[in-house]
Amino acid sequence: MSTSAPIAAPRTPRWATPLGAGIIVLLLTLPRLAFAIRFGLIGDEAYYAIWSFYPSVWYYDHSPSVAWLIWLGRALLGESELAVRSMFFVADLVVCAALYRMGDILFGDRRIGAAAAIAYSVTVAVIITFAVATPDGPSTMFWVLAIWAVAEFTRSRNANWWLLAGLCAGLGLLSKYTVVFLGAGLLFYLVTSRDRLAWLKLWQVWAGGVLALLCFAPVVWVNSQRDWNSFRYQLGRSNFADHVVRPGEFLRFLVEEGIQLLPTLYVFVILGLVLFFARRARPLALPVLTATPMAAYFLADAVFGRVNPNWTAPLFPQLALVGAWAAMTVRPRAGWLRWALNAIAALHVPLGLALMLVAYQSIETRTLPVLGPVKAFDFVYGWPDLWSKVSALARDSGARWVDTTNYSLNGWLGYYARMAHDPLPVFETSEPFRYQYMPPADPALMAAPHLLVTPGAGAPPANATLLAAITRDAAGDPLETYSVYLVK
Repeated sequence: MSTSAPIAAPRTPRWATPLGAGIIVLLLTLPRLAFAIRFGLIGDEAYYAIWSFYPSVWYYDHSPSVAWLIWLGRALLGESELAVRSMFFVADLVVCAALYRMGDILFGDRRIGAAAAIAYSVTVAVIITFAVATPDGPSTMFWVLAIWAVAEFTRSRNANWWLLAGLCAGLGLLSKYTVVFLGAGLLFYLVTSRDRLAWLKLWQVWAGGVLALLCFAPVVWVNSQRDWNSFRYQLGRSNFADHVVRPGEFLRFLVEEGIQLLPTLYVFVILGLVLFFARRARPLALPVLTATPMAAYFLADAVFGRVNPNWTAPLFPQLALVGAWAAMTVRPRAGWLRWALNAIAALHVPLGLALMLVAYQSIETRTLPVLGPVKAFDFVYGWPDLWSKVSALARDSGARWVDTTNYSLNGWLGYYARMAHDPLPVFETSEPFRYQYMPPADPALMAAPHLLVTPGAGAPPANATLLAAITRDAAGDPLETYSVYLVK
């Protein structure tokens, strides 16, 4: 097998020009944009959307950037599902632009950057990261921007790029705590080469690290005032304390990572990694070495338990760059193998588009081909109508506010009340630690009669009277029943 990383492509095909690649990426975004417009918020999105009612530097579950981006989208577009998700589409385009530029910087070939951006745009990873509003969107964007800034330094040797890298790393920490692995990755990249080790003499490298810490300092300070509850919550999700090896979970993690990238890209990622560690792909040093600490940690964690595939979301763009490099430069001597790799590469975009369209149709019909109805798809339907039923019951019963029993339901009712421009307050009193970012509620209001909305049926709480059992519907089909109690 032979490889060649061209220093300069003699001619850039139209699809790999900035305009051509940009148009292709925008076209590939359309199915996800249709999803953002057509379907309701998932539970976590709605939960983060109510965070954005009160912009803060601290939230219980994650760093604050997800709320800030949602707030910005709502400020620009008003109240809608698209508004909640809009800035995450912008973040996706920023990531693709950075990939394109890095292909040119690191490999001297725009085709590699264009292929990486296009390949990434049809993966399952991009749907999970940018089609819905979660912390993975901004954390991935700022992670990739930090890597891009370092790539710019490797070309220009202008050390001020390290200041931008540090700023982006800090903004990444303001997006998700796992971006701490970016700092470890950059350090690993620096110390694994004698030439790069000399860069530690640059004051901008250290100043960039200080900038990152300064960005994150407000989150640390507020956590210190709240018994470190957010940090303890996230650290408590590690599997290492179990001390029980679970080979099945490790295998599942590897398979799910492949699903995130699609097998057609995963093959080339593995090929690129093998060639790099065989010392036959030196240009891959930046994307591979900066990804190593996060990848190593979650590979080890997966040995002992469940690791969600989205936890490694920031790595997928640079892995797409690794895969694009392999697809564009690896030329096996065996004709049959060369043909097979070319066929796999050609299948990637059609496969990704087909999966997107099947996913859209499946959510539209709430069924999967062969498997039949899937209840998980029900959760993007019926929330505006459910809120109108709850609001009518509150009005008729004289209830002053609405209580819920879990954070997802609180998010759904709270945000769809805002979409309806309904001033009726919605709270979740069972988990007050989640809502310490909100101003204290009026004690007189909290003592007033209110509704309690719970999924399903059950015995009424103390001092509560069952008012009604209402349903959340889709096209006339009941999806879920909720009990509504009047509490006095």
